[in-house]
Amino acid sequence: MKKRPLIGLISPVLARNHTRNIVRGAIAQAHGCGCDVIVLAPLIHFTYCTKDHAAAEEDIFSLIGSGGFDGFLYIKDDTTMGSEVIRRLEERLVQSHQYVMTVDEREHPVFDSTQYDDYDDFGKVVAHLIDVHGYRKIYCLTGPADSFQARTRLRAYQDKMSEHGLFYDESCYTYGTFWVDSAMAYAESLLSGERAMPEAIVCGNDIMAMSLIKTLQAGGIRVPEDVAVTGYDGFPFSANVEVTLTTYARNHFQLGADAVRRLFRNMTGIVCSKVRRPDSGLLIGNSCGCTSIPARQLLPDASAAVPKMWEEDVFADDMAFDLSLAESVPDALHRALRHSRILYQVKGLQIYLFGKQDALHLAASCGSDGMPEPLSPTQPAVTAAPQFLRGSDAPEVLFLSPLHLHRQRFGMIALSFEAPDRVYDRNYLHFVSTLEATLARFQEMPPEPALSGSAILRNTRLGQISTKLHKVHENLTNAPELQWSVEMLCLETGLPRSTLQKHYKELFGVSIFEDLIRIRVERAKQLLQDTSLSLTEISARCGYTTESYFMKQFKKLTGMTPSEYRRSLR
Repeated sequence: MKKRPLIGLISPVLARNHTRNIVRGAIAQAHGCGCDVIVLAPLIHFTYCTKDHAAAEEDIFSLIGSGGFDGFLYIKDDTTMGSEVIRRLEERLVQSHQYVMTVDEREHPVFDSTQYDDYDDFGKVVAHLIDVHGYRKIYCLTGPADSFQARTRLRAYQDKMSEHGLFYDESCYTYGTFWVDSAMAYAESLLSGERAMPEAIVCGNDIMAMSLIKTLQAGGIRVPEDVAVTGYDGFPFSANVEVTLTTYARNHFQLGADAVRRLFRNMTGIVCSKVRRPDSGLLIGNSCGCTSIPARQLLPDASAAVPKMWEEDVFADDMAFDLSLAESVPDALHRALRHSRILYQVKGLQIYLFGKQDALHLAASCGSDGMPEPLSPTQPAVTAAPQFLRGSDAPEVLFLSPLHLHRQRFGMIALSFEAPDRVYDRNYLHFVSTLEATLARFQEMPPEPALSGSAILRNTRLGQISTKLHKVHENLTNAPELQWSVEMLCLETGLPRSTLQKHYKELFGVSIFEDLIRIRVERAKQLLQDTSLSLTEISARCGYTTESYFMKQFKKLTGMTPSEYRRSLR
């Protein structure tokens, strides 16, 4: 069989709707071009994770240099990946000596980029405010001045205002950050009277629009009665219960498809037919002054939706309990395969584990029914990316993820779906994290002679506690901003206070709250390095109710104040 071109799709964690739609469009177009795709995407936010866990998760990108790829599509995300991960990742891409296409990125000295032209779409939002509502005094809050998207959206605002004969000058538009900080500062300038209140504000993205609405309302300004606000990007959320956001659904699906089409042309010299799917348009909320929402907006995307009956069926899946009863790694793997039913439209699942000399071997495999498939007694070691493919006649799409817990590296997991443009969801993260906690239990257990029945029950109990404590650590790491208490954790785990505290310290070497302080300080260090947020904002995001307490704990662990640490990075 003739080898199909293999595209490596490099992505951040598929948590954000626009990233998921870019990936869906990319793999749909790759399928139409007759290409195989291996998606290399972490399952974490690097900027929110402990250093050890993040280092092991980054192993997924080591496959870039394994050979066999014909080109790469690269979706960059500064917020979830962080500058250091991005730097190492881009070094790997450069060293691969393959063609790299980035998606919607500013100019890069080496890589090409496919960018979405927001001009017409953003202009439609401005036109809606003018033509439908009759607003004349309209301001624009766009993104950073060095961003192609921000400049394009501002140009659309300016041209649409000129086209309608409406006045604007430099006081009417402001460059922001595409994040909540600039929207909050902008709102304060309006509330203080520093900036005259307009009739409407068109924001460069939904995040800024949502933050602007909340800050204005907190200051006593009504939206839309006193000032109308619109967003852009089409994220499916409301500003709050009373105000739903008017925005524009940016066609991220088409952006991903167009990027792959250009990548394929540069890889092969062949022009591939374009995959199209309507995925954009004005989404009407009441933040602009509209009073009714078109019925078509309430319809779910059929290609991405999961049937409610299926969700109800897998709602109470007992994978964590079932795997806690496993008596060996093969037993755990086979039990895990049966729970792959929680992954909607799964086509196949393969679990690869490290063996002797860190060689990666296929250890378990199943199809859509979750039943284990027979494997050869001697599985060849996986040394290059194409070996993860099953060799089917039709183009394949695989999502590859690392299996590890902190620095304990177990292997890789490969997932494929029936539909050519489906991507994983939070059920997959639950599946992987539960499997990782189980594998960690077996890796921690030293070889022992045959156990009596009572000893087996005792070890099973310890294994259950270990699984729960790893989940506690994961929750603390993922949400250090929450106000955790021992009572809250006891309720979550079902463990007595003494058992929880004793075994947590035995497992991780520190008490729960010593660990939480370390996690919060690590999060703060990342935010100090990668953002321009104020110390007040950073302390809040790290779970501190007062800035002074945050500064005290930060200095205790690092020997520097937060400000000194930030200056040391320059």
